[in-house]
Amino acid sequence: MLKKEYWGLLTINALLSTFVFPPYFIYLMSVAALTEFAHLWTTHLSEVDQQRFIGFEKEFRKGYKLEKAGRFPEALHWYQKLKKNYANHPQASHLIALQIEKLSTKAGKTRKGSSSNANRNGGNP
Repeated sequence: MLKKEYWGLLTINALLSTFVFPPYFIYLMSVAALTEFAHLWTTHLSEVDQQRFIGFEKEFRKGYKLEKAGRFPEALHWYQKLKKNYANHPQASHLIALQIEKLSTKAGKTRKGSSSNANRNGGNP
């Protein structure tokens, strides 16, 4: 009977495994494996997309260097320029949006800090 059915041995194996592992564990591990397989399947980039993403990384690095040098307005302007260039690239546009948001909050904190310092010094910076 098991030789007639291709899935017979797998069924018996699945039933025996429920004695070793609880069913929710098997379900959880199966879903995790399928999800990871789908993730690997969907994140594969073609050669052209891969080269474009490498080019993006080189341009993004310029803004990052400006940011590390403390030149926040220039870095923000650079990221906004990149956002226009890479608007149709989902990974790149998401990363740029995060950097712009981070720099905007940093610039806001810097402006608040400088105005409070000016108030403490009697209006003199």
